Amino acid sequence: MQKTFILLLFTVLVACNQKPKDSQINKVDSVQKETSTKTITTTKSESDTINYQISTFDNPENADQINRQKESLKQLSEKKVFLDIHNKLIQKVTDEQQSFFKTNPNYELLSVAKGNLFQENSNDFAFIVYDTKKVRTSILLYNGKTAKYAELFKDIKVINGLKNANCNFYSFGTLDYQFANEFLVSNEDYLEKSTESFFEYPSIKITDISKDENFILKDGCFARNVSKTNLANTLCIPTSAVYNNWECLRYDKTSNTFLIFYGQAFAD
Repeated sequence: MQKTFILLLFTVLVACNQKPKDSQINKVDSVQKETSTKTITTTKSESDTINYQISTFDNPENADQINRQKESLKQLSEKKVFLDIHNKLIQKVTDEQQSFFKTNPNYELLSVAKGNLFQENSNDFAFIVYDTKKVRTSILLYNGKTAKYAELFKDIKVINGLKNANCNFYSFGTLDYQFANEFLVSNEDYLEKSTESFFEYPSIKITDISKDENFILKDGCFARNVSKTNLANTLCIPTSAVYNNWECLRYDKTSNTFLIFYGQAFAD
């Protein structure tokens, strides 16, 4: 009887010693599962992140190059080159738009387009201006439905759909920077003598690129998964003073963003 009791007691002690080990194993499994779940969630979140464009003028990576361009723009403005262009273009816009520029004299108008940009069947405008306060070119948009102005990249975000379009399309700088570099800084000497040649360059436009003779869609580059059936309401900005080069944006009302969905290079 005493032997039986001792054997029973030994069995109980062994069982008690094993339980914490089992509990510890379960705890480790639980932590591993939880960690695995967190890792998957984090990875998904990073892949879903939208990379909005930052204006090249605000990018510190190319500070020296940007400062040189700004100095050239400033000199052109001080020599009244931009004011001369402004005075010729301002006559082509409505009284409402003229009033806007009168109350914002820091904006010197360099290019203008009118059309249905925000898809609200309204008279919208797109402007490229030189801002004497910020010493840079900017792209301003006017929504005729809301009667409000917005600056591209700052007030309305831009997504570059051509970045991963797999068609070897590349251009340096955001569109506000490209316009300044190609049509202003690169032609600085000619513009100082006369601005007449400037008006021979293509202007920005709000157009249907499927019906516009400037666009050769078969030679162009489309962003992934974009509709190619409705190509109206498109803002297109020329990117070369020599070639028939363009980049075009489409507005997304649901996210209040613009997508660069079409690019054209050397399509003559």
